[in-house]
Amino acid sequence: MTSPSKENLVLVNAFLTNSLVLRGLIDYLGKYFQVHFIDLPGFVRDIPPLSEVTLENYAVHVQGRIDDLDLDSYLLGGISFGFAVINHMALGDRCKGVVAITPFLNSRCLNLGLVKKSTYSLLVRLALAFDLTSKIWNHRLFHRVFHWYSDYPSDRIETLLSQMEGRTFFETARIILTHRRPCRFQNLPHVLILSHSDRTIKNGPLLELFEKEIDRLKVVRAGIDHYPLEVSEDYFRTRFPKEDIHDIIVFFGGRFPAPLS
Repeated sequence: MTSPSKENLVLVNAFLTNSLVLRGLIDYLGKYFQVHFIDLPGFVRDIPPLSEVTLENYAVHVQGRIDDLDLDSYLLGGISFGFAVINHMALGDRCKGVVAITPFLNSRCLNLGLVKKSTYSLLVRLALAFDLTSKIWNHRLFHRVFHWYSDYPSDRIETLLSQMEGRTFFETARIILTHRRPCRFQNLPHVLILSHSDRTIKNGPLLELFEKEIDRLKVVRAGIDHYPLEVSEDYFRTRFPKEDIHDIIVFFGGRFPAPLS
């Protein structure tokens, strides 16, 4: 007896991630979905940055990539900042639903104190105003500070520094820190995947808004961190069990491609 075909799952990356960093997640989800990972422009070296970095232009890029895939049907997933991007798209009938993974909606949902948010915003604005983004991004001192400040493993920081384009980093950070417009949800069934202890996003207001705005909503509380220190396939297997994936597939009207036992 042949197993049912896998549903297409299109994923859009978060800030400070890309398909290289999230290879473990892609490999794990690939056991249950046909995964199509879309890197945003400027997040990897082989995809040139946008001439103007906006949510709308990111959305145009993602739509173009999906059009090129020419899928009969698919689920569309946005990881953190990637969710804000997909909410600026005009999705057609081929999209069966949306998977919001620890989603970013706007700056109000950030779990940042006023002083820290204001300081970050000022530094980003100064770098952009004086056209210093590339010089800062490529400077050895900035690299040292990045290593010192971040909890990420050293090799992942080096991957990000070597793959991401400097202006894209600062322009996207500016959007995240200052974007305050209300979220425009897609009129589709949604799965909301929340982290148990998210230190980046405020889960309470996020959940309330999803429950208010989405008619067909399934909430999954996973053990994954918003920016996990470990990103291996084993990590995602233990923190995001296949029972949850089974329930997600069934929620969207699909068939699980492998037995639970």
